[in-house]
Amino acid sequence: MGCCFSRNDDDSLRQEGSDGNPIPRGGNRPLIKKGITWTADSPITVHNLKRQRDAFWDTAPSYEGRLEIWQALRCACESEDLTLSQAIIDSANITIPTGNLSDGCYDELGNRYVIPIYCIVDPANLVTGNNYDEGTSQHAENLDTKLFAEQETVSSGHTFTIRLSTSTRDVNINYNPKFDTIATLKVKLCLNQNIDIKRYNIRFFFLGRMFDDKTQLCDISIDDGQILQTFISEKI
Repeated sequence: MGCCFSRNDDDSLRQEGSDGNPIPRGGNRPLIKKGITWTADSPITVHNLKRQRDAFWDTAPSYEGRLEIWQALRCACESEDLTLSQAIIDSANITIPTGNLSDGCYDELGNRYVIPIYCIVDPANLVTGNNYDEGTSQHAENLDTKLFAEQETVSSGHTFTIRLSTSTRDVNINYNPKFDTIATLKVKLCLNQNIDIKRYNIRFFFLGRMFDDKTQLCDISIDDGQILQTFISEKI
């Protein structure tokens, strides 16, 4: 945007998609992964990186775009063979203006897809090996749920609408914006739904972003009517 084309041949390079966004027909570039770098906020293990990626791919089709395109993008990102990844992108008629999927790409109908960089390449501070720190994942389990339930004091009007991955219905969970975190929200959800927190992994995400246990609920900007989606899976 910000640039007005005055020549018809320039206009022919773009076509308006179904969502109103222009499809940059003349700006398609080969897929790139080399040279793309990022660093996680704190060192992250292979196990936790995989969980974060799975959470994104499992929920991304819920927001916009076509399922078959999301599936093609996932295959392209997870393949270590760049030639194969490019073949997948080409066969799905996906346009990448910069070659970098984290900058956004388009299908042939003009739908836009943005892939988070953590799904494309590993971070610089990836922790390899089997001895990963389970402290964060165990944090919610160590909470005394009985004491938590007795001490719970909720300010009226503060509610998260949560959509369970195992159900089509939504659940409203009250929270205290001064004290509650993702960890305590997990406990509240388990108490509300009679879920054994020791048997299940519970992950919350919004617009493709997964939140760790330490995240303060007051820091999650969700407008009225929007939903915090939940992915519940049995521990292996």
